[in-house]
Amino acid sequence: RQIPLEMAHRSYDQAVNSPKRELRVFTPEEGATEHIGLDHLPYVSAFIADWVADTFAELSSGRA
Repeated sequence: RQIPLEMAHRSYDQAVNSPKRELRVFTPEEGATEHIGLDHLPYVSAFIADWVADTFAELSSGRA
């Protein structure tokens, strides 16, 4: 179920038209041993929620 890290980097590198591309690799210490952190979903979902909130705040303020 794990996506090779090389594929994640390739996807990031190909996202050249994204104004806000970000690659976040969770470590085993953070509980990330499965794809999208399903083994530690509360931590990962909090990170995602913060990212979405920050992105919407940037969009609404005209910074993005």
